[in-house]
Amino acid sequence: MKRLHAGRIHSAAEPWWLDEAGWDETAPRLVEPVQADVAIVGGGLTGLWTALAVLERRPGTRVVVVEATRCGDGASARNGGFLHGYWGSLPRLVDALGAEDALEVARAADGIVPAVRKLGEDVWLHEGGLLLVSASAGQDESVRRAVAVAEKLGVGEEAVLVPRDDVPLRSPLFRDAVRFRDGATVHPARLVRAVRDAAQRAGAVLYEQSPALEIESGRVTTHFSSVKADEIVVATNAWASQWGPTARRLAAARSAIVLTDPVPDLAERIGWEGRDAVMDGRRYLSYFRTTNDGRVLMGSATGSVARAEETLRTLFPALADVRVARRWWGMIDISSDRFPFFGTIPGTHVHYGAGYTGNGVGPSWLGGQLLAGLALGEDVGSPLVRRHVPQLPPEPLRTIGTALVSRALLSLDEAENADVRPPRVATFVAGMPQRLGLRIAAR
Repeated sequence: MKRLHAGRIHSAAEPWWLDEAGWDETAPRLVEPVQADVAIVGGGLTGLWTALAVLERRPGTRVVVVEATRCGDGASARNGGFLHGYWGSLPRLVDALGAEDALEVARAADGIVPAVRKLGEDVWLHEGGLLLVSASAGQDESVRRAVAVAEKLGVGEEAVLVPRDDVPLRSPLFRDAVRFRDGATVHPARLVRAVRDAAQRAGAVLYEQSPALEIESGRVTTHFSSVKADEIVVATNAWASQWGPTARRLAAARSAIVLTDPVPDLAERIGWEGRDAVMDGRRYLSYFRTTNDGRVLMGSATGSVARAEETLRTLFPALADVRVARRWWGMIDISSDRFPFFGTIPGTHVHYGAGYTGNGVGPSWLGGQLLAGLALGEDVGSPLVRRHVPQLPPEPLRTIGTALVSRALLSLDEAENADVRPPRVATFVAGMPQRLGLRIAAR
């Protein structure tokens, strides 16, 4: 069988979450050959949830997890800590899968928050719902469509309109919003630790500082040794964009976050008293929340910390004097239709999951359930497993195209925010993916 080679995807600056949670002692390196029933490559949330799910379904299974650095070093512990499923993505999910399959996926993801609760550890879980707010006239359609699609499919309670005057935080730019029931926030680094600890208590063996260099059916070769396994699960997020079986369906991109000092008078400044998880309706969305100690987190899907800070000041001018205490960014994987996919390489016992597109904190639990089923030989009929995922162009067209479309989307967002007509070239370029059957440029 052809060997599968892996590369490395880097991130920048230590996220505040890891400092707050503190590091536990690093697990040992893999320095001698070991044997397992299931070997999992990647110690992020997907890999850890998979390990736990395998052992919950089949106790006594020999599960080995190999992680290139430390668990949580990648996207799993450097995100915004938004914990939700797919009700907030229902319109796009219907476009990608059709109504019946979209509802199946959204309902399956309802197990996310209960699974986190079941861990029984303090991960700063706050179940306040997910709020999509329009911050310009051009974003109004996102709110209207979310409500309309949910009502059409008979699940109107999953997307409830919030009139402008009832939006629970103040901004001179905010308009109407929609609240999705299944949203919550967590401390992502604490969540990684809780899932890792649960997997190890169940019997998983973890090796950190053990990057996988080659993956082939029956064996994972690491920098120092190897794991021989009947089943292999590859759960490596952005790294999978460089791995042959998934590369043509993924692109790697950055997401950036800024975090303020604590703001003790936040309610007086902008009326924000709850623990809402909030995002706006732009193409390169901004997402924001508070922390247990009263900080405001602002993330930007543009991957620019400067844009994240600029958005913080623009949306909330009442916070103009609040210092930004930390800035960091990290890599995410963007699938060709913005939803994750799972499967098995034909003729092998190598399984994979990727493509969360920046929304993996919650769906990684669902991914773990699906991957555990594949590794245990179950009949996994989820639409996320059996669907067709469009292929991206080969390199170098993929990188060139991604850069051009990204600039075009930013241009459209900027024109929308300024309430001016967007450049025709930007409109044309931004529409190219959809004309090729890809949905990357869609809201």
